Amino acid sequence: PLRDLLNFQERVNRFVEIRAQRTVFQPTTCWTPPVDMLETPDAYIFRAELPGVGKKNISIEIQERRLKLSGERRIESEPQLAAYHSVERAHGTFGRVFDLPEDADVEKTEATYVDGLLEITIPKSEEQRERMMRIVTLR
Repeated sequence: PLRDLLNFQERVNRFVEIRAQRTVFQPTTCWTPPVDMLETPDAYIFRAELPGVGKKNISIEIQERRLKLSGERRIESEPQLAAYHSVERAHGTFGRVFDLPEDADVEKTEATYVDGLLEITIPKSEEQRERMMRIVTLR
């Protein structure tokens, strides 16, 4: 009985070793990039970390006072002989939606993308800024 137990343990160990060597690569199908939202006296600013995402793979849409940011980070093509041992960077499609305040002047939206950081600037409407300044002014 002891010999059978040792043989069984050896077979389990070999099975676990073989499975560990055959790491199966399953890319993620979606991920959520971090986005900072800031408000200045003149504008609303959204900053999204999108490293490894090409400009062509980023979509920015504004509809019905909603900012929709979407896109895809693709898997780099590797030689056929390469085997992944671990995959920690997320790949696949992403999508984020943000409600915009009433004073956002969406017609003047600007976006820049430098070194993996997307910055979207939506100015506040001039009329709303003047109105807010009047409210804050002390008499």
